[in-house]
Amino acid sequence: MVEEVLTLVKVPISEIEEWMRTKHVLPKVLTDFRIEENNLILYFSNEHTTQRESNPQLLQTSIRKRRAHRKRNRMKTRGWEVIARMTNSKGQKCAIYKPFVKALQDRTLNSEEQRKLVEKILRSNRNRPSETSIQYFLENTIEYLQNQESKTGSGNSA
Repeated sequence: MVEEVLTLVKVPISEIEEWMRTKHVLPKVLTDFRIEENNLILYFSNEHTTQRESNPQLLQTSIRKRRAHRKRNRMKTRGWEVIARMTNSKGQKCAIYKPFVKALQDRTLNSEEQRKLVEKILRSNRNRPSETSIQYFLENTIEYLQNQESKTGSGNSA
């Protein structure tokens, strides 16, 4: 087991305030302070506010808390050719990939078979797709194919 020695240094804000006043010409009153990322931010004002003196608990809440870093759920699409970029019926901008178009062009597939094909394609690229991801790629590709069909269908009748 490795032992670790930590050194704690506690510096009162009043000392930092005094040090800053000696270096710079600042307004009369320190109204607020907080830590944002790696910076100590001091707020100075010419007017005296009673908020700081009346409720020291407010200073505790003004310290920003960091949000937890969460991994974004991105699908690996490297190597897949983008056939089109479009805005789907839900208003989302999306890319339509060739493997999905090839697989879903077959009209004899029912919806469950289509879903399984999309899942298989996503897994083949080392993805672990959620149900919503599978639905997203499936719906966008089907919508694209329907748009293409309506364009070619109306183009032939003219």
